[in-house]
Amino acid sequence: MHRVPRRVCAIVDTLMHSFTELSGLFEEKFNIRHFPDQPETLYQPAQYILNLVGKRIRPVCVLMGNQLFDEIDPDAYHAAAAIELFHNFSLIHDDIMDKAPMRRGMETVHMKYGESTALLAGDVMFVKAYEYLNKIKLAQLQKSIIPVQ
Repeated sequence: MHRVPRRVCAIVDTLMHSFTELSGLFEEKFNIRHFPDQPETLYQPAQYILNLVGKRIRPVCVLMGNQLFDEIDPDAYHAAAAIELFHNFSLIHDDIMDKAPMRRGMETVHMKYGESTALLAGDVMFVKAYEYLNKIKLAQLQKSIIPVQ
């Protein structure tokens, strides 16, 4: 088994953010209103679930993956936001299927706003996730998926 030299470990420690630091960085960017104000009956339920802050493990993993290869690119935050929105969309739909009354210690979206509204709120989040993915610059996307020759 090969050991990593201490000097390399020290460099990695200074370049890599901890999970907690990345979580804070993500929250700074993600803690905004993602939907228009109107119609409130559609957009408020979607914003409601985002305000029931979870662990945000998925978006932080996106940022960790980015920093493994380079400094965190601003587009990584778009990808991380898309992942978090998609995850919460799936939670809304899952809560309906399971008839769950609570999520993160609060009323689920379908219990608070009704099933039809919850379904539409989930769908809005699904669309918003794709809007965030669409913000990623093509050059960055190509750099991420096209192997270096």
